[in-house]
Amino acid sequence: MALLTDDECQADVVVLGTGLTESIVAAAVARSGRRVLHLDAAETYGGAGRSLPLREYIAWAGDARDARMPGDGVQAGGDLRSLPRHGWQRLWEPFAPRRTPETAEMPEETREQTEVPEGQRAFALSPERTECYAERSFEWDPFQQMNGIRRKKNELLRNPSAFSLDLSPRLLYGRSEHVDVLIESGVARYLEFQGLKFTRVLTSEGLISVPLTKSEIFQDAHLSKAEKRMLMRFITSIQPYVSSLAFQSAAQLGVDQAAKIKGPSDQSALGMELDGSWRAFLQQQNLSERLQDFITYSICLWDWAPTEAFPQLSCREALERLGAFISSLGLYGRGTSMPLLFPMYGIGEVSQGYTRLCAVHRGVYALRTRATHLLAQEEEDGTMQLSGLVTCRGEQIKASRLVAACGELLQDQVPSQSSSQHCRRMTVLLSSPPLGEEGVSLCVVPPQSLDPPLQNVVQVLQLDFSSGACPHGYFLAHLSQASISDPGPLPFADLDRVLEELLKRSPKTACIFRCRYLQRPRDVATRWDVSTRTGGFMERCLHEERLAVVSDPPAVPQLLAVQEVHDARRIFGSFFGAESAFLPKPQHVAEEEMSGSLEELEHFNQQMQAQEAQEAQEPPVASLVQEDAEQ
Repeated sequence: MALLTDDECQADVVVLGTGLTESIVAAAVARSGRRVLHLDAAETYGGAGRSLPLREYIAWAGDARDARMPGDGVQAGGDLRSLPRHGWQRLWEPFAPRRTPETAEMPEETREQTEVPEGQRAFALSPERTECYAERSFEWDPFQQMNGIRRKKNELLRNPSAFSLDLSPRLLYGRSEHVDVLIESGVARYLEFQGLKFTRVLTSEGLISVPLTKSEIFQDAHLSKAEKRMLMRFITSIQPYVSSLAFQSAAQLGVDQAAKIKGPSDQSALGMELDGSWRAFLQQQNLSERLQDFITYSICLWDWAPTEAFPQLSCREALERLGAFISSLGLYGRGTSMPLLFPMYGIGEVSQGYTRLCAVHRGVYALRTRATHLLAQEEEDGTMQLSGLVTCRGEQIKASRLVAACGELLQDQVPSQSSSQHCRRMTVLLSSPPLGEEGVSLCVVPPQSLDPPLQNVVQVLQLDFSSGACPHGYFLAHLSQASISDPGPLPFADLDRVLEELLKRSPKTACIFRCRYLQRPRDVATRWDVSTRTGGFMERCLHEERLAVVSDPPAVPQLLAVQEVHDARRIFGSFFGAESAFLPKPQHVAEEEMSGSLEELEHFNQQMQAQEAQEAQEPPVASLVQEDAEQ
């Protein structure tokens, strides 16, 4: 049964997948006045970066039985409508259509046959919807330390919407291209953010706060006097490169604070070799090993240990990261508040913000809808041009351009390949804050912090009810570790060690559940086999810039959203030209800003007029002096 009307099946651009990059592209296209049809095979927005309620998260990560509680099922005297979603799945499973071995072995040309208009040809896509997450597991009470775990489980499952669990959690720099686009496009009006409260490093001495301002450096009890002098000398040396409100006095600040912050520059004022080793440069600055770890892992947020097996941080990239972090200090608050922002309810909410903007500009959305075939129009010269697609309900969509998420556009019977870099992830629900204090906060664990050393640095993002990610009284911790090598038989050993170390420092903290999985971004270049007719057609569409494939959420950086806006801008420019306006400021936002500016200007003029009138009424100072002299 068709869901879309004939008019909705006519589009300029079809977008498959509602991930962050795809949603930004859809909003930009709709904002430019073109027709957009946005489809997703899933039931929720967000794609591979979606945020899920507790029950859906458990069903995604492990066995759906872990999400059940007493009373699930058909109630006495009720009917099938009282069944939860997983109950309907169990009822439907015996009757669901399956691909028989005979169908699976059919040649490509037979499967590609579908009813299409004359002069067009259909190319079959894979019926399987794959993801970049592997080796998923979920368990309640993993350390067997809770007596009433069944009661606690039922309590949490009664209100599963109180959770918003990210599959790939992300932070945004306060001063970044992404935040600029959110503000300029008006999408920020749909969203709320929580600022990073503090940054800490887990060392053999315990959890140590990273000092980020002059006052914090002088007051820090863990740094020696020599280390304080070293750090202040280093901060002074980078001042010509990037400035921050955190290092300026109140007298230097005006009304427009953001305008006074210099963003990262391509030029270095430190006389260093920009392509040289950052670690070697820090050693030249006579910084201690601890300060080097503080700067590299806590401020630059570098994901790799300084070994030959991992990528090395160059001075150029380190200065860019350092500038992005420091220039965000004090931008949305005083002192060190909010260098990094966490979107309320998770990064999936940001994707939904862009979908709202697209819908405002008449974009059409359809979930639980996947593409089964691509349609091509045969030209007079014999070449094939992309003309649309066929949905799982048989609807034929007409469109000349297509944007697809990595997992939404796969050639049938062509296995996907993962990139070499992957991220080991763990999400745990705890009864008290693992980092010692409440609030959205970050902790890094350098490899040498534990004995024996970790394979690589581990990052820990702590969330509480203020972020909308979990109910009041509970705390979420997202642990992650980047890797290149084969995960081996114990891929999460380092994450388990870090979690156990945090729990050891807080003996009363209970781990209520633990979820572990691997994030393996897939190689976009291996989406299809170019030697086949379908694969050759897709490759030609890609080169003709009629098709764009969006990569999976990157494994590195583990916690930063830095590439999505750049990728969306590139796709939009390839379709409509680099000179086309990308998500321009809405007219009503520009008018409101202009109105506010005019009000401020009018208020300023009134103050100046009042001051001039007051000066006119007062006698000149010279005449007063003369009168006093005469007397």
